[in-house]
Amino acid sequence: MSAARSLPSVPFPRLTPAHHQALRARLRAVVRNASPAEPSLEKTGADRGGEIGPFWELEPTPLVLPAGEWAQLEAGLRQRARLVNAFLFDAYGGQLVLREGLLPPEIVLNDPYYRRACLELEPERKFPAMLLCFDLIKTAAGWQVTGTHTNSPTGLGIAVQNRRFLSHEAGEIYRTLPDHHSIINFPLRLLDALKQLAPRTATDRAGGPAIVLLTAGPHDPFYAEHSFLARKMGLPLVQGDDLLVFENRVYFKTIAGLEPVDVIYRRLNDAHIDPVVFSTDHETMGVPGLLQCIRRRSVVVANAIGSGLAENRALEAYLPRLIRFFLGEKPILPGVPTYTCGDTDQLDFILDAAETFRLRPAHDPRLGDQALHRAAPSLLSPHGLAREVRENPFGYVAQKKLSPLPLQPGTKHSPPFRLSAYVLVQGQDCRVMPGGLVRLGHGEPWPDRVGLTADVIVLQSGTASHGGEAVDRPMPAALPEPSAPSTALGSRTAENLFWLGRYLERAETTARMISILDDVALEEIPARDRRRWLPVWQGLLEATGHAETQRVTLRTRPHEAFSPETARRMAFDPDHASSIYSSVRLAADNARRLRDHLSPEAWLLLPGLVAALDAARRKSIPRRHAETENVTARTVTRVLVDLNAFLGTAERTMLHDAAWYFLRLGAHLERAIMTCSALRHALGANGGSPAGDREAPELSALLRMLGSQDAYRRLYQTHSQPRFIADLLLRQGAAPRSLYHNLANSLNRLRAIRGAQPDPTAAELAVQELLSALRALNLDPFFPSAEESAGASSDPKPSPLGGFLADLLGRLNALHSLLSDHYFSHQARVSAEAQSELGL
Repeated sequence: MSAARSLPSVPFPRLTPAHHQALRARLRAVVRNASPAEPSLEKTGADRGGEIGPFWELEPTPLVLPAGEWAQLEAGLRQRARLVNAFLFDAYGGQLVLREGLLPPEIVLNDPYYRRACLELEPERKFPAMLLCFDLIKTAAGWQVTGTHTNSPTGLGIAVQNRRFLSHEAGEIYRTLPDHHSIINFPLRLLDALKQLAPRTATDRAGGPAIVLLTAGPHDPFYAEHSFLARKMGLPLVQGDDLLVFENRVYFKTIAGLEPVDVIYRRLNDAHIDPVVFSTDHETMGVPGLLQCIRRRSVVVANAIGSGLAENRALEAYLPRLIRFFLGEKPILPGVPTYTCGDTDQLDFILDAAETFRLRPAHDPRLGDQALHRAAPSLLSPHGLAREVRENPFGYVAQKKLSPLPLQPGTKHSPPFRLSAYVLVQGQDCRVMPGGLVRLGHGEPWPDRVGLTADVIVLQSGTASHGGEAVDRPMPAALPEPSAPSTALGSRTAENLFWLGRYLERAETTARMISILDDVALEEIPARDRRRWLPVWQGLLEATGHAETQRVTLRTRPHEAFSPETARRMAFDPDHASSIYSSVRLAADNARRLRDHLSPEAWLLLPGLVAALDAARRKSIPRRHAETENVTARTVTRVLVDLNAFLGTAERTMLHDAAWYFLRLGAHLERAIMTCSALRHALGANGGSPAGDREAPELSALLRMLGSQDAYRRLYQTHSQPRFIADLLLRQGAAPRSLYHNLANSLNRLRAIRGAQPDPTAAELAVQELLSALRALNLDPFFPSAEESAGASSDPKPSPLGGFLADLLGRLNALHSLLSDHYFSHQARVSAEAQSELGL
């Protein structure tokens, strides 16, 4: 690789300081929105033993590599990938490398990532590591490999997103570069490779093999990357408890039942993959019984369990002999000079030149293991060799201290860089992604963080090659196109979508309610009319979940029921589950778990709204009523705009399949419950006496708060009257807030979700019964004529309509249990396809 020193560098176009600063600010914003970190990942430098910076940053200036230099790198990376797979195949098979004495047995057998349960687990699988990542640095002597990642390599999705962000934010600069390779669709090549891993029994199935991406869940630091890759490849993103082993097969818990799984692309440390076999403190992360399914050839996992063995740094000390033994070649790409502390001759050499080496564990501590980070011990102690090294000499290596080159040689304060390059292995074919992820700064990157990164631009040439093979040769032929796309939707995902719809609807209704309060207060309602308002307010407060907090005020001090302080609490109270603040945060939390289903355009609206609510809540601490009212009013307006923008964007960008139906189903049910609750108090509190010719401002406010005043005027062309309001909000199928409209839409969604299954679910039958009750409803008995009212007693009596609406409300609330029992909580329903495969 020394020839790389003479290759000309291709600089990225220079940016003025002002342009660079502006671009960096824009990139910081888009990266923050793309990967909001868990609070546990935002610890201060003091908490983490030093200043480490944000979770993920993107430097505007990329690394640009000429085609010739990349061709040499590519050849070395391919060789490394072939070596790793040959070594893993042997280590879990015949173990000739140990029998021939090429490696000390301790390096393999004492390795914490050597999985004895995987010995001869897949004897015919010659390429257990499908996706590999190699870390490289460039020194004055050329490129050198510093690390290998085969367990569950991270960063591929980050690299693709870096390119997307930069080409969008700095498109005018990228267009000035010579022709360069694209990496945007590399995840689709990964998808093709996953399809080819499927067991033979799955390749002929209609729709193709069933593939899932297994993640540890939203608390994994790289969950945003997992979500991005799942969405890019169109795969279900699952957690361990979304999968179930039954009759030696892995099944995915979906809304249609248990669907068989053929391939698992794991982004989960194999220490937690099967709690039946491997001891772990995180049993819910993995899939109990998975190894038995692998042994029965009913499922394939990528990368294979036990692949982490190849990450042992001690292997670098034996690199030439391993390449010669397995490949019959000489190393193309050298590694960092490495010496094992378990070899006494090498240890003497290390001790004689200790100042030129740094001691490192053979394996970096992993996220989820007993210790996230542990500093390597000093090589020497006052009593000789350090105790940790004496007790486990093969667990430590000494590596030569190197001086990596900066990203921009000759530029003041340019940081050194490390390149993470990705190799995809499909049988004998190895494809290197023409780019990668650059990490900037001194020292090793934290394994639970992305850190400061940069893009990698690889310039094109005609047919740069190594060994006669064109760099851009096509991959092997893909599997036949599936006859029908897979639309399996996980039960957990469906429930998150359902609650996302409910929380959004709750926040939007509460915001609209508060927005009307200012207008109502300005109407200066006479004291004699205030009592007329109480049922309306009580119904709306109950509908939005605030009835208990205002019950005493409504009863004893109705004139104080809707003060600015009341509005402030309804908007910003973090301890109230139905406040706007809480509802939006809960919606955003559900949306964060659904990023494989939501488009970035829709997703980005919710974190921005949460940040705006946080800022407004701090400003709304009551000091002066006018100040509080202004903050509340501005916040309510922002909420109404952003939530409707989110729903509009989601409608235009989401696939209108079962996922979209569950999102809308939650909104329809929440809206129906709120409308019914509001009507129960507003129209059922008294005998239903007509308003006559009187304009009832309290009923007009009810219509406005339910977003139905314009619909009412168009249909009835008169002032607000109880009977017409009941007709509009109970029976009008065209009115978006009516019970009939929302139940009819719910029924349509449920039927679409059921698909070709012949038998309606209990939830469908319950909705059909509610619609039948509304169609048969005769409102005349509930609303007497003016003559009947004149002859009636002057004492107000409870209306029979109140009882009808109370019963209706109870049946609406019961729908959630029916949905949960059938779609969200089932454990044993096996789909027809799975039954056929099992012979049931």
